[in-house]
Amino acid sequence: MTDQIPNALVVQEDSTHSGLRSLILIAAHFGLTLSLKQMIRDHMLSGSEVSTPELVTCAQDVGLKATALTLTFSGLMQLGNALPVVVRLRGGGSMVLSEVGDEAGRAWVKLRDPMSATPIDMVVDRSQLDEMWGGEVILFKRDHEIEDKAKPFDIGMIVNLVFRERRTVRDVAICAVAMSILALAPIVFWREMIDRVLYHHSMNTFVVICTLMGILIAFDIIFAAIRRSLILHLTTRIDTQLSTYMFDKVLSLPVDYFERTQVGSIAHDMNEIGKIRNFLVGQMFGTVLDMFVLFVFLPVMAFYSPVLTIVVATFCVLIFTSIGLMVPTLRARSAVVIEAESARHSFMIQTLQGIRTVKSLALDNRQRKMWDVLVARGARARLAEGATSNLIQTVVAPLEKLLVSGTYALGVYLAIETNDPVYTGALFAFLLLSQRVAAPLVQAGQLINQLDEARAAVQIVGNLVNQAPEEGRTGHGVKNTLHGHLEFAKVRFSYKGSTSPALNDVTFEIAQGTTLGVMGRSGSGKTTITRLLQRLHSDYSGLIKLDGIDVREYDVDHLRGSLGVVLQENFLFTGSIRDNIMIGKPDATFDEVVVAARLGGAEEFIDKLPQGYDTHIYEGSPNLSGGQRQRIAIARALITNPRVLILDEATSALDAESEAIVNANIERIAAGRTMIIISHRLASLVRADAILVLDRGAVHDIGKHEELLDRCDIYASLWNQQNHSTPPRAPARPTLAYRGPGVAQ
Repeated sequence: MTDQIPNALVVQEDSTHSGLRSLILIAAHFGLTLSLKQMIRDHMLSGSEVSTPELVTCAQDVGLKATALTLTFSGLMQLGNALPVVVRLRGGGSMVLSEVGDEAGRAWVKLRDPMSATPIDMVVDRSQLDEMWGGEVILFKRDHEIEDKAKPFDIGMIVNLVFRERRTVRDVAICAVAMSILALAPIVFWREMIDRVLYHHSMNTFVVICTLMGILIAFDIIFAAIRRSLILHLTTRIDTQLSTYMFDKVLSLPVDYFERTQVGSIAHDMNEIGKIRNFLVGQMFGTVLDMFVLFVFLPVMAFYSPVLTIVVATFCVLIFTSIGLMVPTLRARSAVVIEAESARHSFMIQTLQGIRTVKSLALDNRQRKMWDVLVARGARARLAEGATSNLIQTVVAPLEKLLVSGTYALGVYLAIETNDPVYTGALFAFLLLSQRVAAPLVQAGQLINQLDEARAAVQIVGNLVNQAPEEGRTGHGVKNTLHGHLEFAKVRFSYKGSTSPALNDVTFEIAQGTTLGVMGRSGSGKTTITRLLQRLHSDYSGLIKLDGIDVREYDVDHLRGSLGVVLQENFLFTGSIRDNIMIGKPDATFDEVVVAARLGGAEEFIDKLPQGYDTHIYEGSPNLSGGQRQRIAIARALITNPRVLILDEATSALDAESEAIVNANIERIAAGRTMIIISHRLASLVRADAILVLDRGAVHDIGKHEELLDRCDIYASLWNQQNHSTPPRAPARPTLAYRGPGVAQ
């Protein structure tokens, strides 16, 4: 032990996010790289110290198993291979405990303060640790089960998910076996009452049998209650895991999938997870558990009468065969229903999303007629499916009744013909047994149909979640702080289905802290540049570097979280104005929100609202004008103080007054940042350090405003159309390099 034990250990005065910083150190031990800023944003954490449950949740989301315990100092000394761990301090902070030891009877632990700028280990003895630590410890290990999320979604994956709860499944099975055995009690009770009590008029036997029956009923009630509780716990866990798995997979899909697929279709496919859940935790579990009755009852029935048991088994085979023969037809008709329901659901979502357009263009009657057509198509499909299902029930119902009544009639016939007292005494018991056996057998037959529905649902959900996810979400990408030096080198990109490239050998360079304006005709590739920079598409050729690093090497979430982006049409979430501005930085203070709103030009109108920053924004933000929504979006982008800010037609939806407010703040917004401003309004680009002119996906020219007016026909023509006055002179700013072909430097 080389470290010296300090005379006094100063408890952290600023424990803000010491828990998360400790988790970062723990994750590094397991080969994982985490970002404090990203964890705060992803988990919507405030500026205060995280609680232990929040810290455990954060660890689980990044692939670690975390367990919170309360230990004594002696228990701490026994952790061994479980180190390193996080110890929670009395003041609310956290430290990483990496080593324990005992030298010459003096026990010590080694702590690392995550808030320290330099990684310094401190060696602390028991008395010093007791002053600051209350006994709470969080243990960590790699969660290898998280690798299951990388497996394709199919029946095997779902079964594995169920049996991951093996202890609960085992306990449910034990309850089912016990209840199956106890199910014999009423049958034995009735027979003994007839044969021993009623026939011999024995009251002593009556009391004994009734007492035993009461005890067995009590046990049956207890086991049934335990089974229901266990199934409720199991189904809740499976439901939670299936839902979170599916939502996580959908969010991981690339943006172009959502752009080429109807939202209603995606929503319909996601809802199919409910059918899988209901089958697993409803029909399948109930039927499989009830099938335990067969293993108990069939041997007893065979003991009473092998002949009648064979008859029962024959009817069971007939039931299974009847259902199996009609399943293919039912499957085909169910597929038509699914297709019709998906089309109807997609149309409904599309109508609701475009309700303003529907109302503005008086399309109500058109939408009603189209809805009627889709509803009628779905109704016909459901009628055909229902007719097939009804046919199955029509065939199965008489077989089910014959299984009980026919078997009983045969038993009566055999009792009369053979005059065998065994048949006479056991006939009533056999009737009860056959009734109990018939129910799970019929359920098992129907399970074939339900299994087919679940199989179709698994295929639908699988087609959705098994799509290739976005690249760069391995958690091992670069997470360096961005500064803003940007390079495009011979970048070529085409959208799927397009015959011409959206970008064709685009090459330019932006120095850190400068502003680049981008203009061009519609379809020239302006927005595509920013989409590639955000890595919304990765299938391009050439090279895009940010601070000298290929953007494909960055962690996707870190990259996008470090960029500020304002689009022409921005989506605001339901909630207050303050919530929307600080959504990218949940731990932002109110002062930071106000500063961001002021820079974005939103403070002026927010202060006039009766509830100010607490004004509620409804779905679709109908209570805000387009300009107000846009200014809130700009403030939202600025709250994280991004080093790279992208304004993609950000002022095109603003009125003249709002645009003037935003443009007046551009100089302050641009201070210390790299900015990319895309705009059709050239007046907003005049003060840019350089303006990139695109034409049909290629760089047509690049230069300052005055230079482009003199030599660029596209720029000069558009400027003359928009502004016939003498343009203002831009102040001297750092120049941008351009290494594209055929353009003067």
